[in-house]
Amino acid sequence: MELIRHDDWIKGKSYRKKILLDNFNKQLNLIEDIVIEANGEIPLHKHNFTDEIFYIRENSVIMIVDDQNFKVNEGDMIYVEKNERHGFKNESNKESKMIVIKINFQRGDSYLK
Repeated sequence: MELIRHDDWIKGKSYRKKILLDNFNKQLNLIEDIVIEANGEIPLHKHNFTDEIFYIRENSVIMIVDDQNFKVNEGDMIYVEKNERHGFKNESNKESKMIVIKINFQRGDSYLK
């Protein structure tokens, strides 16, 4: 098993993420630390192969799954299956932080709306 650690943040429009573990094993092979800026968002998207588990570790966010909005708070854990459209909005004036565990992750498996 090859374990790869990354120390650099990857910048999105109003969020950033750090890959904590990559190529962990054939099914659970990516863990990310994500920070959504104050009043930032991660746009609606879906994955054809990847299931995701989100752990909200600081602040709260509005999670959009398909056409429904849910407020998720610090300490909440959410599971999103492949092909479910999902995204996040941080409606506060401070950063929101989460850990994401990706199952059956394949590079390039993210499609906006």
